[in-house]
Amino acid sequence: MNSPAVKEILITGASSGIGMELARQLGVPGHRLWLVARSTEKLDVLADEIRAAGGQAEVRALDLSDIEGCGSFLEKFTKEVRLDELYLAAAVSIFGEVKDIQPEDWDLIYRTDLLSYVQWTQAFYEVMAKARRGRIVMVSSLAGYAGYPTSVPYATMKAGLLGLFRTLRHEAPGQGVSVHLVSPGYVRTGIYRSAIYRRSNPDNTLKQIDEMGFKMIEPSEAAEAILKGIKAGKDELVFPRYAKLLAWVAPRFPGLVDGIHARMVKRFRELSA
Repeated sequence: MNSPAVKEILITGASSGIGMELARQLGVPGHRLWLVARSTEKLDVLADEIRAAGGQAEVRALDLSDIEGCGSFLEKFTKEVRLDELYLAAAVSIFGEVKDIQPEDWDLIYRTDLLSYVQWTQAFYEVMAKARRGRIVMVSSLAGYAGYPTSVPYATMKAGLLGLFRTLRHEAPGQGVSVHLVSPGYVRTGIYRSAIYRRSNPDNTLKQIDEMGFKMIEPSEAAEAILKGIKAGKDELVFPRYAKLLAWVAPRFPGLVDGIHARMVKRFRELSA
C-alpha cells in the first residue's frame, strides 16, 4: 500500500512573528515544512518543536533581501521539491519621516518587502501553473490600503503587494493556482524592535500605537485568522475589525482617514523632539 503523499509547505520569515505561528499551526502530521529566515538557530528550535508535534521540518537560512542568493536557491529548489503551499511572511519595517530616510533604507525595504515577494511568487507560480495546482499566500499590511505616514517606505511596498495580488488573482484561477493576500492591522511581533528608526525608537513607536487606541493582536491570533480565512475560501483577508473598516474607508473616503494620519504625524514629531 502506498503511503499518503506529504504536503510540501514553505514559509518565509519563519523565525518569528506571524511566520513562526503559521509554521506552528501548519506543522502537523502529513505536512513537511520548509522554514526560511536568516537565523539558523531560531529555525532549528522551531523545527524541533514541529517534529515533536509529529510534523516534518527542514531549515534553510536565507536573507530575503539577497535577491541573487535567493535566486540560486530557488532555481535548485523548484526542480527538486514540488511545493503545494507558499507563505510569504518576511518583512522589515521602518519608522521615520521621509526627509530623514536614507537611500539604503529604501533599498532594504524594497528588496525585503516587495522584490522578494515578486521573486518567490514568480518562481513558484510558474511551477504551480504547470502542475495546475498550488497556493500562494502573501502576508501584507493594512498600510497597503490606508498608507502609513512616518513609515512611508513600508507602506509603499505593501501597496505594491496589493497591486500584485489584485492583478495576479485574475490570472491564477485559470492556471489552477489560488493566490491570497493577508493584511493585518497591528500585530505584537518583534518587527517593532528590529525595525529601522530615524529620529525615533521602538519605545516611542509602541507608545504611539497604544495611544492611538488600535488593538494589537497576538501572532497566534493572526495566524489562526489567516488559516481560517483560507479554509473558508477567502482570497483577500483584512483583520481585525478596525483594519477591515479602514481598508474599506481609505480608498473611498480618504478624508475620513486624514484625521488619523494627521494625529500620527503630530504625535510622532512630539515624541521624536
